[in-house]
Amino acid sequence: MSDQTQWHAHIPTDIDRPDPLIGPFTARQLVIVTPVILLVWAGFIALKDLVNIWVLAGAAVPIVGVAIALIVGQRDGISLDRLAWAGLAWSRKPKRRVAAPEGITELPSWAPPPPRQPRLEPLRLPASAITSKGVVVLEHRSAALIVCSTLNLALASVREQDTMVARFASVLHSLTEPVQILVRGVRFDLQPQVATLRENAPRLPHPALEDSAYAHADFLDELQRQRDLLQRAIVIVLTTAGTSGAAGASVLRRAEDVAAQLAGLGLQTTVCDGAMAESVLRTCLRPDAYDHESAPDHGDLA
Repeated sequence: MSDQTQWHAHIPTDIDRPDPLIGPFTARQLVIVTPVILLVWAGFIALKDLVNIWVLAGAAVPIVGVAIALIVGQRDGISLDRLAWAGLAWSRKPKRRVAAPEGITELPSWAPPPPRQPRLEPLRLPASAITSKGVVVLEHRSAALIVCSTLNLALASVREQDTMVARFASVLHSLTEPVQILVRGVRFDLQPQVATLRENAPRLPHPALEDSAYAHADFLDELQRQRDLLQRAIVIVLTTAGTSGAAGASVLRRAEDVAAQLAGLGLQTTVCDGAMAESVLRTCLRPDAYDHESAPDHGDLA
């Protein structure tokens, strides 16, 4: 009998998938492809007496093919037409945002025009406040942040893997409000560990241990210089409707419950208080300046 077992998970029906109207095409796809086909047909009717029919067919095939590829093709679960539209919208938007909640005022007419610069736009964050208990107040919702570590399933046996996956599935099934799992790769700084080794080395009971500590500190120093070390920072964001105190207390209770369930899987979890939530949000705005001192060190080296 094989020692490998199958993992079972309930996959809900995709209720957001649009219904097809004609064949496999949905209403949105027909709206895109129908004008193209009508335009090609009108061009064929107008030019059939002036241009060879095979030339018209050769010119029409790429046009219709591109239109069908846009509505049928996908990348990362997004149709190509939506991806192209998102790219066009991104290219037209300002790329640099500044802290100006009152808006960016135009220069007076008498001022000399500034040199060519990227267009500016006010930075508008969805979070309007952070309470001392760690509740992040959004526009119409309240959120709580959980910082947690990772879990290496490859080191567990098949039976343990099945148990962990089943328990994690039960955690996901218990969530009734929108949740976001954010996984980021941030720079990892070994200097605190190096400083600790060098500081404690003279207090070791044997000279050989002291030499080993200094050698390991030198190794970590060299590793920091030669490699771009990364750390996985994982944040779970739980939200609930409303911005009142009751909503904040409710989302904090759910965050503590989820953190306790994940801790049962062997993960290190921390429900963020006000200072820690502010630190997490700051590092999300500046990924190159990860604050290892104020943020909990639950990540793994990548």
